[in-house]
Amino acid sequence: MGLTLHEVISFEEFPAVVDCEREAFKNPFNAMDTMYTPQGLDPTATRDALIKNQWDQHTNRPESHWIKAIDSETGIVAGAAAWHIYETDPFAGTEEHRMEAVWWPEGDQRKLINSLFEQFLTPRKTTMRRPCLLLGICFVRPGYRRRGVGNMLVEWGTKKADEMHLEVFVEATDDGRPLYARHGFHFMNPLVLDAKKIDKPSEQWKALAKELRLPMVLHIMWRPIGGKFIEGETVIPWKT
Repeated sequence: MGLTLHEVISFEEFPAVVDCEREAFKNPFNAMDTMYTPQGLDPTATRDALIKNQWDQHTNRPESHWIKAIDSETGIVAGAAAWHIYETDPFAGTEEHRMEAVWWPEGDQRKLINSLFEQFLTPRKTTMRRPCLLLGICFVRPGYRRRGVGNMLVEWGTKKADEMHLEVFVEATDDGRPLYARHGFHFMNPLVLDAKKIDKPSEQWKALAKELRLPMVLHIMWRPIGGKFIEGETVIPWKT
């Protein structure tokens, strides 16, 4: 089995990437899949809306690069990653705004999803204040795991970071943390996404919190420039 990396350059390539993503995030379960999935539609319309939403986010962000790993024998997408390359401070001069999950109906469930996105994105505003790369998402189709696909997708970005002399960030799951550690990432802080305590939560709020299996525990990880950490010399982002 041969695997090759390709950057996604057209919308026609993207549905197969999203199909791979959804399959990967169902085993093991990843709450982000549910959080990003449009609600109240039939399966075909849900898939189409999810593809369009993610493609629009990609094309509206010049720093965004989707990389896919292809099985050269079958053409199947084995895995993919969304890398973001920031040549300047990502938050310099930007207006403060909250992410609004408009693909969820108005009400308590959307409020919960919005709260989780706010919890997820807030740490970036304090740690990612220098030129850097961010691995926004990385996944591998279950049938292709433990075949080096994850390594290929991570190495695409770390090689780019080394060429540009930049550091790298990722919010890792429990399963992803060992992979990133092998590529020079260091654990920074835990990131716990949970249902905020509110007065008299509705049954919808409680049902969605249960469906998402909250709390969701992630690990903020950082790879210093060149993947080398030198005690007393390397400038640690959470201490600047």
